[in-house]
Amino acid sequence: MPVDKPVPVAVVVKDTPPAELTRCAERPDGLPEDAALLAQIPTRARAGIIRLAKAFALNASQLDRLIAWNEPGSCPAAAKK
Repeated sequence: MPVDKPVPVAVVVKDTPPAELTRCAERPDGLPEDAALLAQIPTRARAGIIRLAKAFALNASQLDRLIAWNEPGSCPAAAKK
């Protein structure tokens, strides 16, 4: 019986994600650092703004790390972490 060549069990396939999924996260400017303005924001509203900002920052960081994992060096903000 002749010995056949081994057949590969798995083949690495790299799908390229669509361009809109490989854009680094945009980070807008935050609130003005004017103490008088911040004093006018009610405490509960300010706490909500802080929670939203932290969640946004975590999501942006996660997106940048994922893009950098796929294309190293493509998101400068990910390199700062």
